[in-house]
Order: sequence, then C-alpha cells, then structure tokens
Amino acid sequence: MFDPTWGSGYVDGGKFYKKINNDYFRIDPSTLIKTHMPFDFMWQFLNYPVTNQEFYEGKTQQNKSKPFFNFVDSIKIYESQSYIEQLIASTGRIEKNGIKNSMIFDRLQHLKLEIENYKQNQTINLFNKAVSDYNDGINIFNDFIQYRNKQFTPMKPDAEIQSMVDAADTKLKDAKAKLKEIQNPDSNSASSIVQLTKSIDDASNQVTEQQAWLKTYFSKGKSGRKSMFYDKKISWFGIPLN
Repeated sequence: MFDPTWGSGYVDGGKFYKKINNDYFRIDPSTLIKTHMPFDFMWQFLNYPVTNQEFYEGKTQQNKSKPFFNFVDSIKIYESQSYIEQLIASTGRIEKNGIKNSMIFDRLQHLKLEIENYKQNQTINLFNKAVSDYNDGINIFNDFIQYRNKQFTPMKPDAEIQSMVDAADTKLKDAKAKLKEIQNPDSNSASSIVQLTKSIDDASNQVTEQQAWLKTYFSKGKSGRKSMFYDKKISWFGIPLN
C-alpha cells in the first residue's frame, strides 16, 4: 500500500512542511488500516476486515474469530464482473460494513444513484434498439407489400422473395427480444414497452399471413401464381415509429 500524501510531509500550526516519510511507502495493509479506511472493505486487503465501528473505536487488530474473507478471490470475481455488477456488489459491502458518518452515507447514495442511472440508460438504449429493429422490419415488410402489388415484377427468384418476408420477421423478433431484456422499467417506460409490443405483435401477424400466402403461391404453377394476384391490392402495414 502507498500514501504519497502522508509520506510527503506534515502539517504544523496550519502550515505544511515537506519531509519524506517512507513509512507510507509499501506499507502493510494491517498497519495502514489503523489510519486509513476504504469505503469498500474489500480494498482493505485483509482476510478479517475491520468494520467502520471498530475503526472508530481503534479496534483495528486482526480478529480471527470473524469469518474468513478471501479478498484475493473476491477481487478476481470483481474484475470479471460487469460495471453494474461491480457497483451493486460494492454497495452491498459498504452497507454491510456500517454507515458511520456522512461521508460514507454520501458515497453510498452516490453509488445507488449511479446504479439507477445505469439501469435507466440501459432501459432507454434497449428500447431505442427495439424501435430501430421494429422500424427496419416495417420498412422491409412494406417493400415486400409494394413488390407484391406489382405482381412480383421485375421477377426475382423465389428464395429472394421469401427472404424479404423472413427478414422482416427476424427484425420484429429481434425487437421483441430486446424488450424482454428490460428489467423493472419505470411506469413511463413500461407504458411505452406495452405500446411497442402491441405494434410488434400486430406487424408480426401481418408477416405471418404473408408467409402463409407465399407458401401457397410457391406451390402453384405459372398460371396458378398469376391468378393469386387477381385479388385486390393490399395496403402497406404502417409507417416506422419516430
């Protein structure tokens, strides 16, 4: 452990005096804990962490009657976690170690706010990506409808025609999958999710109908296929969302 500030000098009578103190260079964690308390007890680097209450009471000596804490493994887990997982785990450890002053309380509130902001941003990002997929699906599907109303001219291979509808179907499924990833949305977001889900479902039903129509179309010969266009033209499904 290192504390370059405490090792650079001292204050006397409100004045700072520069004087190197190597006691704070590569200092053992069991010694540093007597004067330095991290918010998250994992960063004490001790197998028997000191609580905030013990720190204020000067009880910083090793107490092996406590449960053993493997800080090395805990740090390895921490390094493998996502940013939000790190925030949540750190918040839990801070709360567990005791809220003994306003500085700890402020730090905890800051982390909780950061967690909420992160979750909200994740919700917004996922929702916007779902809208983007939905818009792409609608555009692809409308291109198919327009092409069908032109009786598939200019001519394309069957597989290419099928891929137009299938691509729209994939985009709509991707949009719905992203909405399902959103966990515990706020009321406004939840309302938007419900509305978008309904739009996706309505579009998916239209796509399914066209997939069934194509299956019949592909099963017919040239004259049979032509007869399927005698029905009235179908309109576009809708327009993309803003």
